[in-house]
This record gives sequence, C-alpha cells and structure tokens, in this order.
Amino acid sequence: MSKMKNLTPLAQTYLDRFDTARESLPGHDNPAVVALRESGLARFASLDFPGRKVEEWRFTNLSPLTKGIETTEAPANAALPAAEFETPHIMTFVNGHFSANESRLDKLPDGVKLSSVAAELDAGNSALLGSDAEDKRAVVALNTAFMEDGFVLMVEDGVSVTEPILIRFLSLLGTGTNAHHMRNVIRLGQNSAITLVEEHAGIDGHAYFANPMTNITLAADAKLNHYKYQAESNTAFHLANTDTELAAGAVYENFALTTGARLARNELESRITGSGAVSILNGAYLIRGQQHADTTTITRHLVPENESRQVYKGILDGEAQGVFQGKIQIVPDAQQVNGDQLSRSLLLSDRASVSVKPELEIHADDVKCSHGASSGELDEDALFYLQSRGIDEKSARKMLIDAFLADVLEEISNDGVREYFAKVTARWMDKV
Repeated sequence: MSKMKNLTPLAQTYLDRFDTARESLPGHDNPAVVALRESGLARFASLDFPGRKVEEWRFTNLSPLTKGIETTEAPANAALPAAEFETPHIMTFVNGHFSANESRLDKLPDGVKLSSVAAELDAGNSALLGSDAEDKRAVVALNTAFMEDGFVLMVEDGVSVTEPILIRFLSLLGTGTNAHHMRNVIRLGQNSAITLVEEHAGIDGHAYFANPMTNITLAADAKLNHYKYQAESNTAFHLANTDTELAAGAVYENFALTTGARLARNELESRITGSGAVSILNGAYLIRGQQHADTTTITRHLVPENESRQVYKGILDGEAQGVFQGKIQIVPDAQQVNGDQLSRSLLLSDRASVSVKPELEIHADDVKCSHGASSGELDEDALFYLQSRGIDEKSARKMLIDAFLADVLEEISNDGVREYFAKVTARWMDKV
C-alpha cells in the first residue's frame, strides 16, 4: 500500500508489508477472509494508532510502541515453561501460533468445541468472526487485517464443563517473532457454563507487541467465568480488547490480573441485551518501575432489569503509572438497572501516579448507580501500630498490602483460580 501522510512509523510499516504478509496468513486464498482483512487494513490506515488527543487515550501514550517495534512473524521453536495452573484442559499458543504438542484437548466433554482460528480461516469459516466494519478502534482494525491465530470456543446448549480451560499465549526469545495479533471467539449456548483462564506471558527483555481481540456471545442463562493473567515481558506492549454480549439471564464474570508489560491496556465492553443478565468486571494491577497499566471499561445497559458491578484495585511502586477509565451507560427506557463501579489504588512510592475517570451516562430515572475512586499511600498509623507489636517494617507493609488486595481477590468465584492469583500477587509483593 502506498505511503499515506502523517502515519506513525509503525502504522506505515504495517501498510507497507501487508501485501507480502497476507500470503502467509491463514485463509489467504479465501475471498471472504481476504475481504475482511482488506477492510480492516483500510480502517486502520484511516485511523492510525490513537494519540493522546483521542479522549479515550489521553492518559496512555503509545509513542514508545509506534516509534519503533519491528513486526515480523515466524513459527515458534523455543522451549516452553510449564503451566503453573493445573487443569486437564490446556490450549497453548507460542509466538502467535497454536502448538498442538503443548496442548491437552482430548478430555473436553461432548458439546464443547475448541479449535484454532487459523484452522477455521483456512477452512473458510470467516463468518465465525462476525463483522467489525463499523468498529472505530484502530487496534481492532489492525487485528482484523493481520490476525494469525487464536481460539474458537463453542459450547452447546445445556453443557457445563467442570474443570477450567487454560489458554496460554507465550512469547519466547529466539524465534524472530515480535508481534502477535490473536483473534479469539467464544460462543456459549443457552444454560451452558464454563470457566476459562487466559495466561499471557513472555520472557523479560524480549520486546514484542501483543494485540489480542476477543469476542464473546452468551446466550440466555449462560455463565462464563473468564479470568486473565497478564504477565508479559517487562519490555512488551499489550493492547487487549474484549467485547461481550449478554442475553437474558446470562452471567459474565471477568477478572484481570496484571503484573507484566512495559505498557498494557485492557479494554472491555459489555453489552447487556437481556433482562436478568449480570456483568461483573473486576481486576487488580500490580506494577513497578516504569510500567504503565490502563484499564478501560464500558458497560452498556440496553434493556431494563439487569445489573453490572466493577471493582478494580491497583498497587503501584517506583515510577509506575496506572489508569482506570470506567463508563456505565444506561439507555432510555432501561429502567430498574443496578450499576456499581469502584476503583482504588495504593501508591507505594511518591513517584507513582494514577489517573482515574469514572463516568455515568444515565438516560433513565428508575436506576441505582454508583461510582467511586480513591488513591493513597499506606496508612502510617497502621504501619506504626504493627511495628509496635514487634512486626518488622517489611512484614508490616506486606500485611497492609495483603489486606488492601484481599477483598478484590475474594470476588473471584472459582476457588482454584483465586488461590492461583493469590500466589501470583504474593510473589510480586515479596519484591516490594
């Protein structure tokens, strides 16, 4: 594609290499897939990576990414770390490609299909991805143009999976790969239930760009517990989008734990289209050094009689920067809706900072909504009290940090995931 004016260097690089790259992308010989990719590229070319003049991005500066990451993909060939979370169902992607040898999918019950996006696109099943032609998010358009793999999870009506499914996205050194555009699709049938754990991890010092997009549809009375542990390399960039649509009576529980990446943004949109549905978006980010972690959510209540809840907590050390932007939208006639949102952050350094923008957009009068945000340091009186009882300063600080995080971790309904995330946060706090 010819050069366009005023594009960031990375955006121009993507445009320049598209014609060559698409020949190696899945579905390259399928007209529907080709049209989908070309539409995504055209939208991306018109948008570019968002700058800080874009309201939704004014707290997050992408220039460290857009000025100079090269983006060449190659098959993976490096040794893999073992999965820490134990479950019989594991699907593994390495440097943007499904690894059958490192996956265990043979024990999934009838009524559950878990496949790779690459396989589906090569088979011509682009309809699974739906249409994002009206989407104005640049990174989603980029994902559509360059999507290389990801997972497709289909669960039939009435099917419940007892054990969690673990999806691992690993970025390793020595493969020549430093950009991964993963597209994931989740479809749950009526009265189905499943727990899904995502793990995004990389080796510190390995610079790469992860750009996952996940589209979720929950039919009536379906329940999805969706947990994400983001532990990318300390020099990586992680820009994730998750869109969820909930039918009547559906329950979506999301918890995102962030400890990794040089710059991370976790953007979630819930569209509640049925009465009795519940959207629960929770999370914790623990960052230090010069890390930047952005959580941006929007919950759209499009019909009456449903509920949403959000609790996010951050712990920041060094010169770390946190962002929380949360919006609850209630359209006209969406009466008897409950929407609650809370963001709290704990600053362990006077150089750490957090930017918060809670927002309520309410066009109905019979609703109950609240939002709150606070940030502060460790309570010096509580710290002094613990030390006066013979507890050393480091242990006392850890006890107070544990107490700060405890209630948000309790929001995780799955016992095994809660214990796993508690271990992760404990390891992080050992370095405070």
